[in-house]
Amino acid sequence: MGATEIVQALVSPAEKLIDAVFRAIGKAYEPKHTRKMADAKAYELKVISETVRNNSDVPIVYDSTGVSIDTSNYEEIAKRASSRLAYQEIAKQQNIEAVVDNAYEELEKVDGVSNEPVNPDWMIRFFNSVEDISNESMQKIWGRILAGEIKTPNSYSYRTLEKLRNMTQQEVEHFQLVSALALQNSGRKFLLSDKELMSKYNVYFTYLLELEECGLMNCQTLSLSLEASVLQTDLIYNSQIVGIIKGREETPKKLKLSVYVFTGSGSQLLTAIHPKENSDYILDCLKAIIKNHQDFVITAHRINFIDNESGINYNKEDILTST
Repeated sequence: MGATEIVQALVSPAEKLIDAVFRAIGKAYEPKHTRKMADAKAYELKVISETVRNNSDVPIVYDSTGVSIDTSNYEEIAKRASSRLAYQEIAKQQNIEAVVDNAYEELEKVDGVSNEPVNPDWMIRFFNSVEDISNESMQKIWGRILAGEIKTPNSYSYRTLEKLRNMTQQEVEHFQLVSALALQNSGRKFLLSDKELMSKYNVYFTYLLELEECGLMNCQTLSLSLEASVLQTDLIYNSQIVGIIKGREETPKKLKLSVYVFTGSGSQLLTAIHPKENSDYILDCLKAIIKNHQDFVITAHRINFIDNESGINYNKEDILTST
């Protein structure tokens, strides 16, 4: 282990999370069980607000300028406004803390994080984005984003936060479906532009158009150029299977594929969505490539692990021959 790795390992994920939260919103992170009083108060304020609203006797005045409220009851109106604002702020705080809870659970799975601090401006932008997110499944995704940024700062851009913030639950579900089929090559993430395969895996072009509007996909068919020879290989892979492409001759040849590409924000969100990858899809893609490109030899292998420095470690057995 190098000196940098030792320093990183000394940084506690939980401590870094707590410190980042404190710097952004001025409040130390507290476990769930210490926040029951706030939950109870939020419910109390909601009941008060509903009761006052349903029993309102504020006079309404009609005049030449339109409809207005009699200011003789200003004190009562102010009380209701105060209760409404207090309830809204407590609800926002609950949403923030639910997201932080999810981030905490994610960070419990890792041993150490980078000692590089998270940008305070990023944290403020992040909490402004999640304060109105009450859906539990969306809170989990936001929690993974926060955990990822705590672990490795600069993983998620402001642009990505804004795009996710504006997505509906249905759009997120469609992105999860599409991202389960995402393939990689040299850092590029894409889907094979094959109508038959897309139909087989229930990915409709309307979904891609929808995700293009969200800024996560490029629906224009692009050409992905791979190059291989007898001695030179190229790869297509997901987290489970790697396809190894070799040429039949010593002179390198180009293999061009039509693909739909994930944008930068789409690629970043792939790490937070946690899609259930479909291994059958990549095998079908490799078979389709073999069918249309006879000048290349393609094998598929189960991945043991992926290391940023040493690359992909995989099982030597070719699983294409057994499918």
